[in-house]
Amino acid sequence: MNKNNFLNIIDFGSSKIRFASFDINLKEKFSDSSKVYINEDLQKHFEIIKKIVKKAEKKFSHHIEDIILILDSAELFVIDLSLSKNLYKSSIINEIYDSLILELNQIVSAHYNKYYLSQIIMDKCIVDNEKVFDELPKDKKIFNNLKADFKLICFPKIFAKKIIDEFTKNNLNITNVFCTSYIKSQFYVKKLDKDKVSFLDIGLNRSSLIFFENKKLKFIETIPIGGYHITKDISKILKISESDAEKLKKSFNKAETEFSYKNKTSEDTMVIHEIINKNISVDLLKKVILYRVQEIMDLIFKKSNINNSKNVLEGSNLFLIGEGSKLFNNNSFYLDDRFGFKSINYYRESDVQICKCGLENHKINYEIPKIINKKHGIFEKFFNFFDK
Repeated sequence: MNKNNFLNIIDFGSSKIRFASFDINLKEKFSDSSKVYINEDLQKHFEIIKKIVKKAEKKFSHHIEDIILILDSAELFVIDLSLSKNLYKSSIINEIYDSLILELNQIVSAHYNKYYLSQIIMDKCIVDNEKVFDELPKDKKIFNNLKADFKLICFPKIFAKKIIDEFTKNNLNITNVFCTSYIKSQFYVKKLDKDKVSFLDIGLNRSSLIFFENKKLKFIETIPIGGYHITKDISKILKISESDAEKLKKSFNKAETEFSYKNKTSEDTMVIHEIINKNISVDLLKKVILYRVQEIMDLIFKKSNINNSKNVLEGSNLFLIGEGSKLFNNNSFYLDDRFGFKSINYYRESDVQICKCGLENHKINYEIPKIINKKHGIFEKFFNFFDK
């Protein structure tokens, strides 16, 4: 906890910076956010962060020092490992568990030294070769044997170190680093009364598929394609600037035959009108957007089937999250039979809620990170609808 008894969360997004402070009772005391424009460098991110932190310090009349950081990467790497301990005498379970965590850190340091260990997630543990637990059993203090399966979420070390070092230069101490797509989906799945749940998190430069069964993480898959690639497609095909392409993309509403100008500034509305008046085919624009989204979904689901059991997603409920998924707010989806999803939904997120996901993860003891320096396409029915 900070000197001012607040927990401070920063979501270091590619297109948006989010900040929130929570008190000892986990109540929000301050929050702010700011968009980051496409292709801006790291210094621009930190100019925004410094301004937001300064506002928070002014409100609290305290210096903010410690930060819980949440971020994502197109090169996210997940390691599955199993460890066991056989003891000559009975031992306290928490002590042995701590030794397993230390061993996991040593394994990553020795064999995966290009990666930065962000989170350690216990999948299950077996005590005394008898009972299987989803988490450490609180009622069994003494045991002779422990076997545990873990998932380790890692970032490329160069990527993580560059960001953390920049925080250090700005007198901000990173206490924990969490993967945004995982902590969000983990937080949301607890609120859903469903056995099999998939989340597709569409970010700026990457998309992640996170699958849970009975509330337990089964896998995370990531591909380096996201919302920015849709913007680039629009810019290239319609021969307009990326800035104008981004405005067009965000105004797009596939449930309508026109563009939505609600909640737009007059400047944005004028730009959108001007672009559309340049004899640009609205049907073409819709297809540019949806073809790229279909590619994202096809690629990530194909990767899932290669790396995991085939059709493991069948019967699961798919939820779209992330800034890129806002294209599909309040719209219906029709799924390709080969994926077999039970339903597909848009999950509405708020900036504070995203930060709170980091806070909730911070509270979970065994997930606190140990930091080491003829099938139709999914949207073909949409295309047919537009062609009518």
